Amino acid sequence: LSVEDQLINDIASFTRKPYSFVMYAFPWGEGELEKSDGPDKWQKEQLLRIEKDLADNPYKPIREAIASGHGIGKGAESAWLILWAMSTCVDTRGIITANTETQLKTKSWAELAKWYRQCITKHWFTLTATALYSVNPEHQKTWRIDMIPWSEDKPEAFAGLHNQGKRVLLIFDEASSITKIIWE
Repeated sequence: LSVEDQLINDIASFTRKPYSFVMYAFPWGEGELEKSDGPDKWQKEQLLRIEKDLADNPYKPIREAIASGHGIGKGAESAWLILWAMSTCVDTRGIITANTETQLKTKSWAELAKWYRQCITKHWFTLTATALYSVNPEHQKTWRIDMIPWSEDKPEAFAGLHNQGKRVLLIFDEASSITKIIWE
């Protein structure tokens, strides 16, 4: 196998294993991550809980929430989940939003950009100011995560995200400040 084919096979083995993907996909102990050997304890526990849920029933929706202060690594974990979801399932579709557009652009999306730069699969995707999508022209519209600021006046921006038989990922950063109509 070529190096790329081996990478594809390895990544495919993590389809239901976000923690395993995170440990494989980033250069722990090197460069920007030289002082880290992997996710923090709570992040590892949550990623492993998701793995267990996927092993038990890969089609059951998973809902996870973390209530905490600032700076504990929620944004990093959101970035890992986005990169895992995109890397391990063709035509994954998703949305990330936050309590404010500023939070979304300067915190959530900036954190994704940091982890994207270090991800072993970054060459499979293009990261822009508002989207992460496949470099394959045939999949650019169907294999993507979009950054969408929510608006109480335009809740329809969150309606209609369908992806029959394929993965859908929704991330609400600082979710407690997001209005009920968006959740509905």
